[in-house]
Parts: sequence; C-alpha cells; structure tokens
Amino acid sequence: MAKVTRITLENSGGPDRRRLHLREISVNGDTPLESVGQDLRHARQKKGEELEQISRVLKIRKDLLEAIEEGNVEALPGRAYVIGFVRSYADYLGLDANNTVERMKAEIAGRGDGKELPTVAHPAERKMPSGTLIFGGLFMLVLIYSGYYLIVAAGRMTSQPVIPVPERLAEQAGIDGQPSPPVVAQVPPPPATDPAAAVTVRALPAPSAPPAPAAVTPPPASAAPVAAPRPPLPPGQKYGATNVNSRITIRVHRPTLVNVRGGDRLFMNRHLNPGDTYLLPNVVGLRLTTPDAGAVELIVDGSSVGFVGQDGAVANNVSLNPNDVVDRQRRG
Repeated sequence: MAKVTRITLENSGGPDRRRLHLREISVNGDTPLESVGQDLRHARQKKGEELEQISRVLKIRKDLLEAIEEGNVEALPGRAYVIGFVRSYADYLGLDANNTVERMKAEIAGRGDGKELPTVAHPAERKMPSGTLIFGGLFMLVLIYSGYYLIVAAGRMTSQPVIPVPERLAEQAGIDGQPSPPVVAQVPPPPATDPAAAVTVRALPAPSAPPAPAAVTPPPASAAPVAAPRPPLPPGQKYGATNVNSRITIRVHRPTLVNVRGGDRLFMNRHLNPGDTYLLPNVVGLRLTTPDAGAVELIVDGSSVGFVGQDGAVANNVSLNPNDVVDRQRRG
C-alpha cells in the first residue's frame, strides 16, 4: 500500500500564524511478482543442482550466474550477453526460455534509473584522424601499383620472343626436315705387320649368368586390431519407466550429459552415470545431443544397435526415430 502525504500552508490573518493539514491517500497496488532471477534460483534449487555444476555445463562463469539470480545487472557485461545467458540458463532448467527472456527484457526496460546495461568499449572503434586516413589511402594505392608493376614485368620476362635460326645454320643443323650430311670419319690404314710375327689371341671365358634372385616370402598379414572389450556396467538408475510402448532405450557407459528434445519440448537433460538407462517416449521427432557419442548405446526393440558415434565425439541433434536409427546402423 502506497501513501501520499500532502502538506498545505495557509496564512490566517497574521505573518506568524500558519496551519498544517496532512492528508493520507491510500492506493491499493498489486503484489509484486518474483523477478526472473528468483524464478531461476527456485528452479535450480528444486532440481537440487549447484551453480558450479551448471557453470561447467553452460560455460558461463559462476559469478555471472549469481548476478543473474540476484538481479544485479550492473555486474553483467551487456544487454546482448544478459539475454543469451538467461536463455541458456532457463533452457537448461527446463523453463520456458522465450517467456523468461521476454520477462527479463521487461525488467531491464522498466528499471527506474533509466540506465542501459554497461557495454564493453573496444579501443579499436576510436575514430581515426582524417590525416591518418588520407595517408593510409595513399599508401595502399602505392602498394597496389607496385604489385601491378611486378606482375606485368614478370609477364614480359616470361613471354620474350624466340629469335629465329639463320637459314645457313638451319641447313647445317638439318632443321625444317633437311637432314644434315653424314660425317665420314677418316680411318688411317693399319700398319704393315710382319707375317712371321704371330699374335696369339687368348680367348676370354664366357661370362657366367647372374644368379637368380631368391624368392621373397611376403610377411604374414597382421591380424586386424580387436577393440578392447568394455567393462561390465553396474546396475544404474532407470528413467522413463512410465513411457509405455517405448521402442528405444538409451544406455550410458560413461558419465555424460544426455539431452533429448522433441520440437520445443525437453524430455531429458541430465548427467547420467554408467549403467543408467532411459526409456524414450513413443513420440515422433525426438533428437539426441551429447558431448560423448561413444558413451551412449541405443537399444531398439530390445536389441542393441551399437553406439551413437566415436568416443569423445560430439553428437548434435541425432534423430531417434527407430527407422533412422536402424538405417544409420546398417550404413555403419
């Protein structure tokens, strides 16, 4: 209830006589609603999660999450960052992200101090003097002209004309189909020898054939590497037991975050441990997102079809329709 006090000064015949009239007007107001930060804090406390865990998952600093919950927008970096942080935080907690963002915008617009959220000033956005701009433009023109001149000069060097061979030299070299005359070597006659002098020529032994190369035995083919067997899973928590007619079951082999969406609805957003399972509802259009595709096994109609992907690989919006899962398993 707001109270307005009115003070009236009246002179009644003398300079020293004054009367004060006080009147209180009561105006009924609506009970203020909880702020966006309070709603986010209550949703987090209801889920039993700590800010440290949420900060690691969303990659948002803990002090920024605390500022959002406390409504301390002056500690946040800027309007665009505030809207993005609030959307991610509300989506993680399973709240209506669009409604939460609109409420946050209304709270920012309705702040009585009339100040905008602080923005980050970038030193590079300072206006440069006009003289510096002119000098920079002239320098760029000089660089462009120098590059053009180098390209043209290189083209001229590579395209030099070929000087034709004189006809006399061409005829001697046999160019244009005219063969050059053969060169006859003048061999002097052998010197006269004495017939009495007999020259004995010793026959050289015939060269022996090189030994045949030894047959090379190829090395035995190495056996294909066998994947190490996965350790047995402990009995974990079972989620989605109330989903009747479920065809697909998710089974986790390592601690990882499992996010299952269907359109605008969030069905699962939880860190699961080895052995935990989740029976998906029989709904068309479900998609899976997880940071470790090799830790999530898919079971269709009671038979395992393998893992979503490689160990440590990120799986984003993978279709969970039974036909798509089976086709993906056949393609490998």
